[in-house]
Amino acid sequence: MKRNRLPAIILGGDPFSHQFRFMYRKDRWWKLHDEEYCLSVMRSAYEAGCRAYDLSFIENVRLFKRLASEVVEPLTGFGNPTWDQGVMFEDRFIFYIRDRIIRTLVERIWPRDIAQRVEEKLAQEDVLVFGYDKDAPLLTEEDIAKIYLDEDIFRKRLSIFKGACQYVYFGGSDADYLVSLGRMDILRKMLSVVASEGFIGLLLSQYPSLVLPQVEKAGWGVGGYVVPINKVWSWFDHESALRAVKAVEKPVIAFMALSSPELHQDVPGALRWLYQEAGVESVLFGTATPEHARETTRIALEIHEKLDAS
Repeated sequence: MKRNRLPAIILGGDPFSHQFRFMYRKDRWWKLHDEEYCLSVMRSAYEAGCRAYDLSFIENVRLFKRLASEVVEPLTGFGNPTWDQGVMFEDRFIFYIRDRIIRTLVERIWPRDIAQRVEEKLAQEDVLVFGYDKDAPLLTEEDIAKIYLDEDIFRKRLSIFKGACQYVYFGGSDADYLVSLGRMDILRKMLSVVASEGFIGLLLSQYPSLVLPQVEKAGWGVGGYVVPINKVWSWFDHESALRAVKAVEKPVIAFMALSSPELHQDVPGALRWLYQEAGVESVLFGTATPEHARETTRIALEIHEKLDAS
C-alpha cells in the first residue's frame, strides 16, 4: 500500500509553549503568553496554506483545537511528547543525570572522533544540547542497566494528543542517550507504546549521524525521522548527518531548518536545498510572528510544488 506523504511544511509549537517560548524573539515574549496572539500566528500560516502543526504541551493542543474549529480544511497534528516522557533512572527523568550521561559517552563510549568534537567544540558552542559537568560521576554498567521506561508516565504524556494528532514524535535526547548507551530495548518499547495508543511513531533524534543508521539496521517499523538539519549545519557534523538522512527511505522531517543566521538572507535557497538536495519530506519551523509564519509557509509550498511538478 502506498503511504500518505507527510505535509511539506509544519508550523512548530515551541514559541507558544511555557517551556520554550523564551528561546524566541525577546520583543514578542510577552505576546507569546497571549493565546489570542499565538492563535493569530497559527492562523497566518493556515491562510498561506499550512495544514500541519507541531504540538508539545496541552496549551499547544488547546490552540490547535481552536484553530481546527474555525477553519474549513482538515488539519494534521504532530504530537511531540519528548520532554518528560517517562525514561527514568532511580525514579527521576534521565534528563536530571544528563551531565553523567554525556561525560560517560565522551570518556568511555563514543568513537574518539565524536567524543573529541563534543568535548572540544560542541560542549562550548551548543551548551543546551552538549554542555556537561566534567566532574559529574561516570555511569557504571550497573547504572546503565537501571534505566527504564515508566509506561504509565509515557501513556499519560501521550494522552493529551488523543483526538488531535495522527503522528507522534518519540525519543528526542532520550533516544540519543539510549542508543549511545546500548539501551535500544527501551526505545523499541516506546515505539510499541506509541503504536498501541493509535499513533504513527516518528523517531526524533538530535544525533542523526549516530542514531539513524542503528535504528535502520534494527529494522523497526518507525514511520519516519525528525532531525535537526539545514543547508549549513547539523550535529554531530553536517556531512555525516546529511549522509545519514539521505541513506534512509523513510520520510524525514527537518527541524531547525532556518536556525543559522546566514540562511535568513536566502530563505528560498535554504528551503530548496532541504527538499531537493537533502531529500526531506517536511520542514518544521517555529516563529513568533504572523508575518514570518505566512511568508515562510508561502515560500516553502511554492518551492515544493515546483519541485513536484518538475
